Amino acid sequence: MNVKTYLKIKVIDERGKCTYHRRYRSRSFVANFLRVIFTNLSGQEINNVNTSGGSYTIYFRDSMIVNDGSNDDRYGILIGTGTSAPTIIDDNLSQVISNGASVGQMQYGAVSVTGAVTNTSTNSGYFTVSRTFTNNSGSSITVSEVGLVAWTGGNSPNNQFYLIIHDLLPSPITVPNGSSLTISYEIQVTT
Repeated sequence: MNVKTYLKIKVIDERGKCTYHRRYRSRSFVANFLRVIFTNLSGQEINNVNTSGGSYTIYFRDSMIVNDGSNDDRYGILIGTGTSAPTIIDDNLSQVISNGASVGQMQYGAVSVTGAVTNTSTNSGYFTVSRTFTNNSGSSITVSEVGLVAWTGGNSPNNQFYLIIHDLLPSPITVPNGSSLTISYEIQVTT
């Protein structure tokens, strides 16, 4: 089985015109992702690292939820201004752009997760995680890093947020005031 992840980026200006559209290969799953998958497959409880850098125990019943609502920058797809190359032990973006309409902030839309689509003729399948960010800060904002943060879910005794993907963009993207930025992660599986 092959697993590939693609990062899709689109900027729409205040008139509704697409001014930027790119698709990149994401290569930056981090150790937290591996640990959660291991725990769920083995039933063994091990330690993970939350977005604040603290250690917590992963329970086999912990979820990997990313479909966050609007105006929340704790989990789902996050954006940032950091320029450090991702590492396997990253626990958060270097410099998260917070939710809001003040200077340096972007308004976070709700995260959507499409249902898994399978194609039996190509032995492949995929699902997509997307979020739109709107710049109403009064000036342009440059985005240089993107990540996907999961939540353990309300049934977990830990109730933690943890990074699972962290990507540095090949080149920073400037989002003008009044424009929106849509980020999508498409995760594909082929056999």
